[in-house]
Amino acid sequence: RRARIKFCWKCLLLSVLLEKAVFKSYTLRCYHCENSPSLCKTNSTCLPTEDTCLQMKFGKLRTFSCWKASQCSVNDIAESFQLDNFEFFCCQHDLCNESTITRVNKAAFSIASVMTMLWMLL
Repeated sequence: RRARIKFCWKCLLLSVLLEKAVFKSYTLRCYHCENSPSLCKTNSTCLPTEDTCLQMKFGKLRTFSCWKASQCSVNDIAESFQLDNFEFFCCQHDLCNESTITRVNKAAFSIASVMTMLWMLL
């Protein structure tokens, strides 16, 4: 005899709607300043499509903003800001882009990428 599994369509619909409500209601907060010579003190709520905070340093200036994690790469940032020599980092919790940049610069990232590709080929 087969066991019948009772499926609750209303329960499924309710759980999907609840999940969407919970995850859509949270929006990230990031520091937001353009071309600032010092650390940023202004913050803003990101758009629902922006899931990452960005800090970028070029010369003596810094830009702080909301960003998309899928575009947090050297090439995407260079293209968007029309820059060649810069440092940046992305993070994904509220106001995480306030500290000074000590993480990634374009040259180091490029060298690390090439080394990783060579290692994978061997």
